Amino acid sequence: MSLSADNATYDQTTELLTLSGSAQADRGTEEVAGDKIAYDHKTGEVMATGDVYLAHPGVRAVGTQAKMNLTTDQGTLSNAHYRVTGPINARGTADQANLLSRTLTRYRNATYTTCRPGQNAWSLQASKLDLDQAEGIGVARDAKLRVLDVPIFYTPYLEFPIDDRRRSGFLVPSIGSSNNNGFELSIPYYWNIAPNMDATLVPSYMAKRGPMLGAEFRYLNPFERVTINGEGMPEDNAYSTSSPRGSFHLDQRGRYGSNWSSSVNFNYVSDDTYLQDFGSQLEVTSTRNLDRRGDLTYSGNGWSLLGRFQDFQTVDPSIPASERPYARLPELLLTLYPYRSRSGITAGLNAEYDNFYQPSTVYGQRLALHPYVSWTYQRPYGYVKPTVRLYQTLYSLQNQQPGNVSSISHTIPSVDIDGRLVFERDISWLGTQAVQTIEPRLYYLLTPYVDQSNTPVFDSTEMTFSFDSLFRPNRFTGSDRIGDANQLTVGLTSRTLSSQSGNEIFSASIGQIFYFRNQDVQIAGPPQTESSSPLAGEVAAHFLPHWSGRASFEWNPDTSTDQWEKRAVELHYETPAHRLINLAYRFDQGTSTTTTYDNTDLAFQWPLSPQLQFVGRWLYSWQYHETQDAFAGVEYGQCCWRIRLLGRHIQTNSTTGGSTSVMLEVELAGLGNLGSNIEKYLQSSIYGYQAD
Repeated sequence: MSLSADNATYDQTTELLTLSGSAQADRGTEEVAGDKIAYDHKTGEVMATGDVYLAHPGVRAVGTQAKMNLTTDQGTLSNAHYRVTGPINARGTADQANLLSRTLTRYRNATYTTCRPGQNAWSLQASKLDLDQAEGIGVARDAKLRVLDVPIFYTPYLEFPIDDRRRSGFLVPSIGSSNNNGFELSIPYYWNIAPNMDATLVPSYMAKRGPMLGAEFRYLNPFERVTINGEGMPEDNAYSTSSPRGSFHLDQRGRYGSNWSSSVNFNYVSDDTYLQDFGSQLEVTSTRNLDRRGDLTYSGNGWSLLGRFQDFQTVDPSIPASERPYARLPELLLTLYPYRSRSGITAGLNAEYDNFYQPSTVYGQRLALHPYVSWTYQRPYGYVKPTVRLYQTLYSLQNQQPGNVSSISHTIPSVDIDGRLVFERDISWLGTQAVQTIEPRLYYLLTPYVDQSNTPVFDSTEMTFSFDSLFRPNRFTGSDRIGDANQLTVGLTSRTLSSQSGNEIFSASIGQIFYFRNQDVQIAGPPQTESSSPLAGEVAAHFLPHWSGRASFEWNPDTSTDQWEKRAVELHYETPAHRLINLAYRFDQGTSTTTTYDNTDLAFQWPLSPQLQFVGRWLYSWQYHETQDAFAGVEYGQCCWRIRLLGRHIQTNSTTGGSTSVMLEVELAGLGNLGSNIEKYLQSSIYGYQAD
């Protein structure tokens, strides 16, 4: 220990050393300074008075009087103003600060905040406050939480983190309100089971529905990660029956060595309207089939084999039993990676075995083999790529209609030739040097007609028509339908590239298919007799520093009405200052009311200052003349706190008036969040949203 001062006196009888004038005593990382210091040589105790400064591991404080034993690392400080350093910087005041050890301090009649000096946006007031740096935990008793000096929350006991370590304990409650559920309150409890395992229990209460218990379990090891979510309630007061309601979700991802990997995705809900009542996202509430799938994959040298078991839970009662998706019990997918020779020849094979099961209609086994060989002749000015494919399918069926055979096979060859030319020239684009290309493309496809009307449709659907689909060898997905074709696709693309960066500034594409014979193979309905397809095109541009846009369309000149069968326009504005606007219009004529949509979508994030910003989204259906999803809110905060207030309306189905809710979140740095998790919701609802 070292002592220093302007003046010093020593009493040999009492062995008391008195220091005055810039007096200071320190030992290692501990220091006491004041106007006057008395050091007792017999006890090792230091008494400081006046303007006192005290340095303790992880703590700096000033006060009016301090008593410190530099040998035992214990002491007290009166009228303290303290500062805690570490992963979370905090400060506060106390009538008395007690240093109990090198890692534990206790404060009486104290305040605590993580705000910067001069800013007191939030603070915690407690009759007793313990800060344990060894455990990384703060404990407040008889605590009041004040925001903008207004008390908003009281608790007799509060435990909170003072660093970034995980630990068990209650999290900040979540509070909300909606017209479907009424007042909502959730009090999560986090259980830190092990370094690689944790769980969160979420007991909730909804005024209109009753109590609910939710839980999440997470497990991680060097080979896999597992997440399990579930929630349930014994009885829903707002539901038509008194039976229990709940949901379950399992997600697993694993990789075992360099060859084996696994994936599991299992979902369950108790009833058909559960997602509409408790889902918060429009894409969730409109889900019709829940996936239940388990995959195991082996990747070898140049090949891979995937084994899959898959089933679905249908939550849309309007879907007839015979039209519900097939289970795959099991499915085997063998892929031989493409072999490429130096001469440009590429060869590969995709093989698939499925055991489809659907007791309400025909089901059975299917083996599909798809070998292919292609040759590419490529030069800087373009390429030519002919490809030969073979589609071989074999069926062993059960539950067939009387008179239909149970064993069916098809062998269908297919040939296509893809060619593109690229012409370039230097141009000036908005005052900058650029390169413009003109890229004509021809794609010829020849696939003979083979009658496939006697085979079931296990997994085939007609592909969505777009510019990219003009150059696909089969107009159907899956292996149950191989489209007959004798057709030529003519396409044209123009790009504008920056001469300096090489980035694409502008591109425009248009194309059309010309049919030389009818398309007889269909999933349902008569053959297609048109001589040409609709025109399909797309445009993309980065036309201003912060603006980008994309448009696509499908125009059919052979119809007298509704010639614009599809059209979409999207604009995106984003600046480094987090100013963000997304504007989109999407229309698809579809084939039924379930596939038709006509909507506009506006979303934005707009800061007015470093402390204040507005957020919102409005998704409006012109087909039903109603708002499907809309919210608007405000975020206000500073470095140590932020408040988010959001009002939302969502239309989960066309037969109800929708759900309206109000969400409030108070985020306090170093303490936690109070209210709904609005930040996570905004990240999933506004493309490009960034939290400050």
